[in-house]
Amino acid sequence: MPGNAHIQTLQRGVRILYAVAGVEDGLTPNQIASVIQVKPATVYKFIRTLEAEHLLVRRKSPLRYVLGHAITELKTLDDQRHLLTVAGKVLIRTYAKMPDANFALIEHEPPYTYQRFCVESQRPGVLVRRREFQQAPYTKASSLLFLAYSHPDEVENYFRTFPFEIHGKPSWKSMPRLNEFLAGVRRTGLSLPDFPESAFGGSIYRLAVPIFSRGGEVIAAIGGYQMTDEPVRTRKMLLRLCREAAQEIMNSL
Repeated sequence: MPGNAHIQTLQRGVRILYAVAGVEDGLTPNQIASVIQVKPATVYKFIRTLEAEHLLVRRKSPLRYVLGHAITELKTLDDQRHLLTVAGKVLIRTYAKMPDANFALIEHEPPYTYQRFCVESQRPGVLVRRREFQQAPYTKASSLLFLAYSHPDEVENYFRTFPFEIHGKPSWKSMPRLNEFLAGVRRTGLSLPDFPESAFGGSIYRLAVPIFSRGGEVIAAIGGYQMTDEPVRTRKMLLRLCREAAQEIMNSL
């Protein structure tokens, strides 16, 4: 293959993304096949691949394809290169002060919350970069933190995407209890659910603190977590280190 030759398969994938991006309600597989001038049977291979990478999302009734959240993910990562660079270095330094704990940088793309990267006790000193690592609603300290600071329209979308009766009630029992917790997050600048989360074969103690922009908006969060069988006295240290990490990042923005 000549050095300047184009890869036709990749070109067709890009053309599909551009075609779908220009249509508000998305395109059917046959419409996509017509745009990129291939047989419908062939276009399904492209669609399945793009869908697996979350570059396309399937909508039903009728069947349509629209751009997936991975497109937004790429743009967000590119826009926030400085934040990610600074936060990565801060997390490594923070972890060195408490190697038995775990620390993470979390961001929000309403209504979803993503862990961008973390440093874990199971992989000492390694900055683990995540891709589309979505945090669960209602139970994660970070998800609750962003919900507490969200605009009313975003809150409405959150509850529409993750109905409380299905996703929230098992943990919170009632909406007034959840609202009381969210008010406390705004008042203290700390998300610390009062019930442990089951994971890794045990229970987790977790918390999250906000990272504010210079304009006062929450743009990210530092999360800290450890197993509940760790000494209780270490929890104050975990909170202090998360707050110091958040402040160091904010000072660098």
